[in-house]
Amino acid sequence: MVSSAAGTVASETASPYEAAGDWYSLLQRVTAREVAPSEALSEAERALAATADQRWVLPLAMALWVECRHREALAWLLEPAVAQSCDQISLYHNLLGMVARKVDGERQRAITAYERSLELEPLRADTLYNYANLLKDDDPERAIGLYLRSLALEPQAKDAWHNYGTALNNNHAYGQAVSALSTSLQLDPQVADVWCNLGLAYFGAERFDCAERCFRHAIALDSSHAASHTNLGNALISVLQPEEALQHLERGVQLDQSSNHSLWNLALAYLLLGHYAKGWPYYEVRFDNEDFAHVPIPTGGPRLRDLAAAPRQGDPPLVVWSEQGLGDAIQFCRYLPMLDAAGIPFVFLTRPPLLQLMREWTGLGERVQLLGSTQPEHDRRPHVALLSLPYLFGTELDCVPCTVPYLNPPAQPAENLRLVTPPGGLAVGLVWASNPDNKAMYRNKSLPLALLMPLFERLIDLDLIELHSLQFGDDAEQLAPWRHRPEMHDWKDRLQNFAETAHVLRQLDLVITVDTAVAHLAGALNKPTWLLLPQNADFRWLRQRSDSPWYPSMRLFRQTAHGDWSSVAAQLDQAFDTLLLLDTKQLLNAKMA
Repeated sequence: MVSSAAGTVASETASPYEAAGDWYSLLQRVTAREVAPSEALSEAERALAATADQRWVLPLAMALWVECRHREALAWLLEPAVAQSCDQISLYHNLLGMVARKVDGERQRAITAYERSLELEPLRADTLYNYANLLKDDDPERAIGLYLRSLALEPQAKDAWHNYGTALNNNHAYGQAVSALSTSLQLDPQVADVWCNLGLAYFGAERFDCAERCFRHAIALDSSHAASHTNLGNALISVLQPEEALQHLERGVQLDQSSNHSLWNLALAYLLLGHYAKGWPYYEVRFDNEDFAHVPIPTGGPRLRDLAAAPRQGDPPLVVWSEQGLGDAIQFCRYLPMLDAAGIPFVFLTRPPLLQLMREWTGLGERVQLLGSTQPEHDRRPHVALLSLPYLFGTELDCVPCTVPYLNPPAQPAENLRLVTPPGGLAVGLVWASNPDNKAMYRNKSLPLALLMPLFERLIDLDLIELHSLQFGDDAEQLAPWRHRPEMHDWKDRLQNFAETAHVLRQLDLVITVDTAVAHLAGALNKPTWLLLPQNADFRWLRQRSDSPWYPSMRLFRQTAHGDWSSVAAQLDQAFDTLLLLDTKQLLNAKMA
């Protein structure tokens, strides 16, 4: 937007247009939407023809900008005479930045224009605001600084408070975003977009009840606000109300069928509810979603969308590629033998930590290859993402391929991977934290080891278990207070890849883990596994189930309230008492007596 920060410049000669307001007055009116852009366009064109004053190009370009005719606006502004005749060069460059920002391939021109505008006039609140709008998605930290400078000059600018809040959301500064967006609503409480983004800030802060109220208020203001319907659906899923969530997610898609974000969330809701026939087709939209922008999608050959079009013996093999996390690859590699059974030749591309596991434990050998950053453009082989195979094979809840184990050892473990069987007790593996690279998932899926150790120490003191930590990364240091105990075995520095991890898992009696790749590996090996889940768990674990159709040997323990890991610890305590057919507390008291 162009604000009224700069003063009006009087013309030297009189004209009919000055009686109604000069070029700058028209620019102000079209910016404030006080005049229809078509009317402003006509007025500017007549004035330009009558006076040859190139400054009239500025309101003309602004009117084109409002009508989203950005290339035309840019062409007008780039006429050499316009910049030469404009006596408000900072204003000109501000408008040039606004227009160039909306034209594909002109981002750098927009940046240069904003920089020039601020060089000439550093205290232009409108340029600071517009420049921040350009940067807020790609460089939120710098955008936040620009918004703050703009707001210091114009503290009553409700749109600046709004966009500042969205930039804070993008930067995961949810508490500050709540404050900024609330300020915008104090200035104008009737804007559904702001209520929706305030809901997103509360959602990011895991205050789901507040988020829900914000989304509902946005819908009350504008019943056709697609984003609020979609986001309300997500909030309702988080508080375990998926049926109502589905209604809002479907409504969001009806209102905006072009929104890949809405389609993606609808897919997750269907899959969470076990409606696989509806969920898998929508799940295909994931590659058009911004959350998957980092995924290197092969571009050389055609993407397989129907098994009937798959290659047959004698054709170049189908390229199946890993797309998401390591656990996803382990879970869905079960579909690769189904390609063999269907007579479809293939190669499987996977990441380095899984290469040996997939080559040796699946029996696929050299058909498993290393996934590169991109597929060569000259590679015309058809390709398919691994997690598209459930859709192509028509997987429904009652026909999940769950023959286990589907990973089998090629040989006996090396000596350094052998476990000594505890005398009379159970060998229990443990993982308590997920990958910290994904901050949101890490916070949701991980729990502190100290919460579980009173139970495990009690069992260790009764000679009932020995504990094997399979935790990696910085979280492994939480084990430090207990490493001195001979019944505690730390594998952090002893395992090089998932093939070695699989050898250790096969020798354990029980695996207890949060939602990580180790959970999938233990399930694929058909190892008894107790999975510790947050309340709003991933779709693959469905809802309100203690078992998994994907892994027959797995038992699920869920939080009874959001963030309440103590409820999971209590469930584990009871499960061990049932498993061992004893009251461990009484036994421990008796042993101490």
